Amino acid sequence: LSGQVEAQLQVVQKLEEKERGLQSTLGAVEKELNLRSQALELHKRKAVEAAQLAEDLRAQGEHVQARLRELQVCAAENRAAKDKESLSLKRAQ
Repeated sequence: LSGQVEAQLQVVQKLEEKERGLQSTLGAVEKELNLRSQALELHKRKAVEAAQLAEDLRAQGEHVQARLRELQVCAAENRAAKDKESLSLKRAQ
């Protein structure tokens, strides 16, 4: 009976050691999960910021293109007026 008790105590000790090892591993995994969760949140925020920046740049690009079209029309009108004035000057000469 005492041999059985001793054997069971050894089994219990081995199981307790295994539990401590698993608890240690669990702690490390939980820390890593926490760090990865923080990194995920950081990347999500950066992705939102990047999307907002991309949207802002797209809107700015559209504005610049619209302004460029306006200036091109204005330049064409000025060129036409200059050509007309030049033609009138040649006729007058």
